[in-house]
Order: sequence, then structure tokens, then C-alpha cells
Amino acid sequence: MSEEYEYRHEVEELEQRSATAARLFDVRRIIGGLFVIYGIIVVIAGFTASEADVRKASGININLWTGWCMLGVGLLFLLWMKLRPLSAPGAPPPPESRPGADQG
Repeated sequence: MSEEYEYRHEVEELEQRSATAARLFDVRRIIGGLFVIYGIIVVIAGFTASEADVRKASGININLWTGWCMLGVGLLFLLWMKLRPLSAPGAPPPPESRPGADQG
């Protein structure tokens, strides 16, 4: 009985580590973070653009618009990660998405 408890405890610990590693290396976090950082940099470049730069782009402050779009995309990725977190590999799906689950 004691050995079974030890094995069960080890398996649960490994599953927990696996879930933590999956969340840590979620590609949505990396992509979202990079878009947010680059978006901030480009927005700052847009605020500091000279009149000559704006004239080159046919009167549109392209850095400002591109920076805001990049910020939006990055925040959407981070929101997506927050709303739909990854589960551990091999973990059972949540009850509402399991086929044949009682909806009643």
C-alpha cells in the first residue's frame, strides 16, 4: 500500500511539472509578448516621426498605425492565452467539451 501511494504521488508530481512546463513554453505567450514589445517601440517611433517621414508615406503616420495594430495583435494573443490555457499532455478534457457528456 505504501509503495502504491509513493508511485501515485510521483505520478501526480510529474503531471504537475508537465502542466507547468506546457504553460511556460506556450508559443502564444512568446508571440504576444514580442508583438507588444515591438508595438510599443513602433508607437514611440510614430509619436516622434518628423513631417518629412509623414510626407514620405503620403501623409499617413504609418509607424503610429502599425504600432497600434501590433499592440492589438499582441494583446489578443495574450488574452487568448489567458482565456484558453493549455492543459497537460494526456490530461482529460474539461467536462463540457468531452464527447457524450450530459448537457442536461
